[in-house]
Amino acid sequence: MNESNFRFAYPDHLYALIGVGVCIVVYILYRIIEKRKLKQLADKELLSVILPNYSRFRKHLKFVLFAFAGVFFIIAWAQPQYGVKQQNVKKKGVEIAIALDVSNSMLAEDIKPNRIEKAKFSIQRIINKLEQNKISIITFAGEAYIQLPMTTDVGASKLFLQNISTNSIDKQGTAIGAAISKCMRSFSGNDKVAKTIIIISDGENHEDDAVGMAQQAREKGVIIHTVGMGTTNGVPIPMKNSYGQTTFMMDRNGSPVTTKLNEQMLQEIAAAGGGIYSREDFSPILKALDDMEKSDFEAQEFNVYNERFQVFLLLGLVCLLLDFCILDRKNKWLKNIDVFKIKI
Repeated sequence: MNESNFRFAYPDHLYALIGVGVCIVVYILYRIIEKRKLKQLADKELLSVILPNYSRFRKHLKFVLFAFAGVFFIIAWAQPQYGVKQQNVKKKGVEIAIALDVSNSMLAEDIKPNRIEKAKFSIQRIINKLEQNKISIITFAGEAYIQLPMTTDVGASKLFLQNISTNSIDKQGTAIGAAISKCMRSFSGNDKVAKTIIIISDGENHEDDAVGMAQQAREKGVIIHTVGMGTTNGVPIPMKNSYGQTTFMMDRNGSPVTTKLNEQMLQEIAAAGGGIYSREDFSPILKALDDMEKSDFEAQEFNVYNERFQVFLLLGLVCLLLDFCILDRKNKWLKNIDVFKIKI
């Protein structure tokens, strides 16, 4: 264990210490005003007669304890962490490449809010259920790109997913074959780990030999599932003009361009890849993934910070308890004791 690092999990919480500083300033000003008023009331010798139980030291001590309690509680709230522990973690699962169609036709609103946003929302939900597996994200339109390499980092998967839009790729089209090729490249070289591809698309404007690519992937032991997004009824494709207004995509003749789900193509790809086709429903595919044989991934190291807030929390409670127990006036039983006058 390497205990060489110190940090606060929530450093922004330390700004609350400013409040303690303000309280100290207010207390000092209050005591200055109080001292002036007491001087106006009587001199020091007379005050001890008028206010025999008054103790300025006890008031100061109680405030100091209260201030320290506040400081310790705020530090504990910021969650101090010290030391780094190297922890080996093994996960057992499969490698999953998710290929998401980002062509303009995915902006169609035949499913709400639109095809691509519904797909992203569904992917985010299934990523939570696939955290024991390795995941990569590939985006495609007329071309395909590896958006996120194969990883077990669920947080990174969600972060990359949020940034995906139809502007991710300039070249339009639906090159599912190219997407399958990129998915194959995203897999690790570990032949012992089962591999699968999930293609999410409306299947329209198909450009390459996706069925042939699916067959080649199946021959290499990779299963391909497809998920259709949209309806089979033709709907227009909304676009934003230069003024931010919503219009519809037009062809060269000035007629609205319509798009519809090509279920037949996606069914053929799934059949060639030995997988399942589903329309907007990931449940059958998740079940198929659960049924796949799981394998151990290589060990991975994670840095785990050890919590140290308990010490500061305890110190704060001790200061608060002492502040509660100490009276702000002299003890009537102890005030008359003078240790220098005790006879031996």
